[in-house]
Amino acid sequence: MISVEELFGLIDKTILPLPARKVPLHESRGLRLEEEIFAAEDEPAFDRSAMDGFAVADDATVGSFSIIGEILPGQPATESPDQGKAIRVFTGSALPPRVKVVMQEDVTEQNGEIKIDMMTHAGHVRRLGSAVKKGSRLLPKNTILSPASIALLASTGVTTPLVTPRPQVAHLTTGSEIIPFDSAPTVGQIRNTNAPLIRAMVEESGTIYSAHQHVDESLTSALEACKATSFQQADLLLVSGGSSRGMHDHTAELFEKLGFTLLSRSVNCRPGKPFLLGVRGSQVAIGLPGNPVSHFVTFHLFVRRVLNHLAGRKVLPESVAILQEGESLSINPRETFWPGSLNVSGVTPLPWLDSGHLAALLPVNALIRIPGSTIPPVGSSVQIISC
Repeated sequence: MISVEELFGLIDKTILPLPARKVPLHESRGLRLEEEIFAAEDEPAFDRSAMDGFAVADDATVGSFSIIGEILPGQPATESPDQGKAIRVFTGSALPPRVKVVMQEDVTEQNGEIKIDMMTHAGHVRRLGSAVKKGSRLLPKNTILSPASIALLASTGVTTPLVTPRPQVAHLTTGSEIIPFDSAPTVGQIRNTNAPLIRAMVEESGTIYSAHQHVDESLTSALEACKATSFQQADLLLVSGGSSRGMHDHTAELFEKLGFTLLSRSVNCRPGKPFLLGVRGSQVAIGLPGNPVSHFVTFHLFVRRVLNHLAGRKVLPESVAILQEGESLSINPRETFWPGSLNVSGVTPLPWLDSGHLAALLPVNALIRIPGSTIPPVGSSVQIISC
């Protein structure tokens, strides 16, 4: 059995980012850019109006001007107006050289003429290349693509950025007593809550939940399920249940028969002791203990860390909060991760009966890290993992 810190170290040392590939721009949000992006053209690519109004010669002064035409957005610019002439323009209209724009709110229009009593100094013109010069660096490598950076890529014509792709997770749930969650259980049966729980957490982390199958406890059934293409091609094979050492727990044997090298068979934490971690080339396999609270805790401790490494994202450090008055903590030789509610004042321990207490997860937004064989006093600083 290894410690939590030892398992963190194994994950950090072993799990590498997925090979970079190009993806459509609309699929790139939250992904890590694996190339520098340089502007292929000036932005704006032409002088354009920043306002609805009138283009006049850039040395024009106050007075009356004849309206000689208009330039709609998307149309090429006309010739520059002479003194005493004006061209109606709109926000985004291409402008001829040597003009400025007077806002329509600053003119009086009548009978095909405008009168300007006060001339603006700003000009309301977005000059060619004023935002971005051709050849300048727009985004450095390792940028996590946000909506704003995606829009910037679109503005320069980048349609398929080179990124670390989103990991794909194939999920196998096990147990003869487990039935679909939309079915009515009889005595001895329970609904499959681990499948929707894992799917929601996987997708919340920005990862693709690519496949799910449910099988009984037998090794033969699990091996057959893992022959599916979606399981073979998944970056992470996640198995719920069968990770302990009972006579019907076959997940460790499953991983070994599939060619994974096991790095962890159990971890010294509560809940989540029977945690399996294996690798096969760039693929990762994880076996989770079957109870839902164990799923929740080990996902946020270890699975999310694995997914962050696969996606090339930073692993955020633990934070510290003041322990508030709440549910009485129980002492245990193993390091414990207690469900908590975090706010600006600190973190409050929540009721937790056992690893099957699913309702205990409803208000949880943090896990309180409690060293083995200790109970931190109220008012002390404790480490927390955000959920």
